[in-house]
Amino acid sequence: MLRRHAIATVAGIATYPLLMRSAAAQTAASSGMSALSQRILAASTFATTSSQLALTKAESPIVKVFAKFEVAEQESILRATQLAGITVPQSVQLDSEQAQMLQQLQGLSNAEFDRMYVRGQLAGHQELLTLHQRRLTAGTRDEQIISTIAVATIEQHIAMLQAQ
Repeated sequence: MLRRHAIATVAGIATYPLLMRSAAAQTAASSGMSALSQRILAASTFATTSSQLALTKAESPIVKVFAKFEVAEQESILRATQLAGITVPQSVQLDSEQAQMLQQLQGLSNAEFDRMYVRGQLAGHQELLTLHQRRLTAGTRDEQIISTIAVATIEQHIAMLQAQ
């Protein structure tokens, strides 16, 4: 199991530049997704990618456990989105802050990595919470269902991060 996570982490980190720069792949903007859904997808991609990185770079066992939970959360939301028939683009453009944070995280290790990762996850989760709460009233029925479930998990994760 750990071996699979290590392989997935390396694969995720190796494909990160492709996520950012793939001109040939379908992007969120060209998929017909709303601007709100595009922002949610970018924030989710940041949460997943940084958490995959944390699985190998974090020092604290608690941070590693959180990262594992986060990857699972984002994968389940993505699966639910696909099951609902909502098109998910093959690539996602992260905003400049997210891209910069990922780049900084790649250069850090141990406790220094842990501090920046937790700070980034807390900010990212607060953004995700706001976006999903907005989608509860502005989204399609299927998006509202997904956001209803996401909000509860995001609130739990914020509480966990604030306890760090």
